[in-house]
Amino acid sequence: MSGISRFIFRPISAFPRGTLLALLSDAYSFDRRCADCWHGNWHEFDTFFFDHPEIADRCGFFTAAPDGEAIGFVSWDPRRSPEFIEIGHNCVAVAFQGQGVGTMQLREAVRRIAAGTNARKIRVTTSELLRPAQRMYEKTGFRQTGRENCGDFSGDRIHYELLLPLEGDLP
Repeated sequence: MSGISRFIFRPISAFPRGTLLALLSDAYSFDRRCADCWHGNWHEFDTFFFDHPEIADRCGFFTAAPDGEAIGFVSWDPRRSPEFIEIGHNCVAVAFQGQGVGTMQLREAVRRIAAGTNARKIRVTTSELLRPAQRMYEKTGFRQTGRENCGDFSGDRIHYELLLPLEGDLP
C-alpha cells in the first residue's frame, strides 16, 4: 500500500488523553506565537473531548499511520444543525504535512457529517496565517464567505462554507 491510502481513521477514544493537545502543538510549531496564543484553548479542547468520549467519537476522529501512531485529527460541532455544522480543530503532524493527509481527513469528515446529520452546510474558519489550510478547504469544495480582522498576529479570520446536498439530492 502506498500514498495516503495507507492511513486509517480511528476513534478519539482509542488514544490517550493529551494526544489532541500534542498534535495541535506539533502542527502549529512553525510559529511559536500559535502556542503562546492558543495553548489554553487546545488544552481545554483536549480535556473536554477526553472527559466526554461519547461526544468525541461522534464529532471527530484521528487519522493514524499504519503503525497506529496518531498523525492528525478533525473535529466538528453539531450544535447548530440543521442550519450548519462547524469544523473545529483540524490538524496534521508536521512530519505528514504536504502529503494530502489533511485533504483526505477533511473529505472523510465531510462524508461523515453528510451521512450522519441533517445539516445543510458545513462552516469552518481559519486564519490568514494558515495558507495551507485555506488551500485545503478550497480544494475540498469550500467557498470563502467572508473575512474579518481578528487583531492578532495571525491576520484576518477567513470564513468558508460548503453546501451539503439535501437528502433527496443524494445519489
